Parts: sequence; C-alpha cells; structure tokens
Amino acid sequence: MMQSMNRLLFLIFGTLAIYRFRYKIVNLVLGQPEIRRYFIQLSMRIPFLRDRFVNRAFQ
Repeated sequence: MMQSMNRLLFLIFGTLAIYRFRYKIVNLVLGQPEIRRYFIQLSMRIPFLRDRFVNRAFQ
C-alpha cells in the first residue's frame, strides 16, 4: 500500500516537473543538431505541417 502511494506521488511530481520545465526540456533536446535534423525530417513527412512550413518560407 505504501509503495503504491510513493509511486503515485512520484508520478504526480514528475509530471508537474516535466510540465513546468517543458520549454527548457524541448530547447535542450532540440539543441542537439542530430535530433533537430531528425525532427525536421519527420515533420516534413506530415503533409499538413509541410504545407505550413513551405507557405511560411515563401511569403
């Protein structure tokens, strides 16, 4: 019982910490050139996102 309560508290505090520092985490991850390149390649495979990027580039 106590162990499951500790897990639940850890999950709640972990979720709150990730939510609070979400932009710092994203900047840290996307600051890596290989990961950023992979993310851009992945997003360009999605037609909706690709169209928005291309339209913005040529405005």
